[in-house]
Amino acid sequence: MDNMVLEQLIDGLGGSLLCCRRDSRLSILYASDSFYSMMGFAKGEITALLGEGPAPVLRNSPPIDWERITEEIIEKGFAKPELRLIKKDGHHIWASYRVRLQQDENGEEYFCGVLENITLSRRSRRQQLEQKRELEALTANVPCGVLRCQNDEFLTLNFASEGFCRMLGYGREEITAMFDNRFIQMVYEKDRSLLLRREVGGKTSGGVTEMTYRVVGKNGNLIWILDKSRLQEDCNGRVWLYSVLLDVTQTQKAQEELAVTEERYHMLLEHAADPIMDFNLKTGQIFYSPTFTARFGVATQKGETLLKYLEESSVIYSRDRKPLMDQMLRLLRGEAQEDGEFRLRGANGRYIWCNVHPTAFFNEQGEATRLIVVISDIDRRKKESIALRQQAEHDLLTGLFNRVTATDRINRVIRESKPGERHAFFVIDIDNFKHVNDHLGHLKGDELIIQTASRIQRLFREKDIVARVGGDEFVVFLRRIASVDMIVKKAESIGDAFRCSLANGCCDLSASIGVSFYPYDGASYEELFRKADAAMYAAKNSGKNSFRVYTREIGELTQMDVGDRVPGP
Repeated sequence: MDNMVLEQLIDGLGGSLLCCRRDSRLSILYASDSFYSMMGFAKGEITALLGEGPAPVLRNSPPIDWERITEEIIEKGFAKPELRLIKKDGHHIWASYRVRLQQDENGEEYFCGVLENITLSRRSRRQQLEQKRELEALTANVPCGVLRCQNDEFLTLNFASEGFCRMLGYGREEITAMFDNRFIQMVYEKDRSLLLRREVGGKTSGGVTEMTYRVVGKNGNLIWILDKSRLQEDCNGRVWLYSVLLDVTQTQKAQEELAVTEERYHMLLEHAADPIMDFNLKTGQIFYSPTFTARFGVATQKGETLLKYLEESSVIYSRDRKPLMDQMLRLLRGEAQEDGEFRLRGANGRYIWCNVHPTAFFNEQGEATRLIVVISDIDRRKKESIALRQQAEHDLLTGLFNRVTATDRINRVIRESKPGERHAFFVIDIDNFKHVNDHLGHLKGDELIIQTASRIQRLFREKDIVARVGGDEFVVFLRRIASVDMIVKKAESIGDAFRCSLANGCCDLSASIGVSFYPYDGASYEELFRKADAAMYAAKNSGKNSFRVYTREIGELTQMDVGDRVPGP
């Protein structure tokens, strides 16, 4: 076969023919056209692989030991070094040089062989090597174990990471020697059948199967494992079981301890003397202690949220529902825990006053996870307290607020008033009341006071403040007035309420009324009373049975008299 045919054959196979002298420059004796084409040079443009200049074509690092290559050729008949060649455009390629020694007509030896461009395959090998190193580095440092097993009855190991070996305390050689690479032998005996019965997702579906079981460590201790497995087919059609194993022993122990604690906790709740509610804010479950069920007639419910319970439960008195909900929401936001007093409906249908003692529990993220409420019956004590407060705050004869309570409440409304709000203050005095007592007696006088108080109270709203501050004297604090006309109509209505007779027709009634305004006439009970009282005396002095609105002139005329009559707080 002549050189032309040989060159065509080599070119057709994707190689190049290259012959070089055994000198320091590796001078080119002959190179096929495909070699120059591969390198990007014109034929004859390069004469040696190792030129004398700073940039030779051949740039292996470290440089190739051609003497060693010669020895290898003599020993094996050929050598196959990999050459790093620099193309004309500055890029490099890798070529496999299958070379042997030849002799020319003068008996001098030279290198002659076939170059094959292996740049892509070498790059692929390098990437695979890097990926393998990365995988080994990853599996060696992550706090878990990685296994590749045959999907057989023994789960025969093909690969076990360093993390897996550390987890169980075995070396790879020990696993081979003691268990014959059968992972199933390392699993706790009672859990083996469970592991073998699992169904792993198909090799093409990418399904991941999770399960928990126990393995036996080198020191004989049981290790709880969370196993996440999937099937994967390799390029040769073989199916492998890949598993990531996490040591969840501490978590499992914590769960077992929590279960024991929960059981003990519910036993305590069931035997508690006070009714108890336990809201699991994560699951929505509500647990009622037997004492709670017996006292309030509520059975255990599931899947009911705390807010839904507070909004809809018939156990809570309607007016107490919002205050109770506000208290619970503040508690769940992490604010200070406070007891509250609310009315709850008992099993007999009656509402009773209860002390509600809530306790919230939070996780590490600060989220409320549980709310326990202990309920105590304070109905008797609360009603006695309400009755005592009622007596302390109200006039015993009429049931209206007394002077002390009126003073406190009016001053509180004034402090909480917003800019632009206006209020009216009435002082009402029954005309000639002494005459009623003298002619009809004090019992009839008291009856008259009671009837008058009832009539006055019916004329005003619930948010207004009506009080008896003397024997026949009343005050009214009318909140948030819209106009002076409204005050005139109210004063006339009060006068009409007095223009009546007792049942025996012995006495006609009338009243003198004085009016002052907040904020024009004062910013306290005392100031407003003093000026309204002065206006009331002006009404009496002008013939009684009428009303007057305070003016500066009235104040100047009655300053001395009114100043002596202002009641203390």
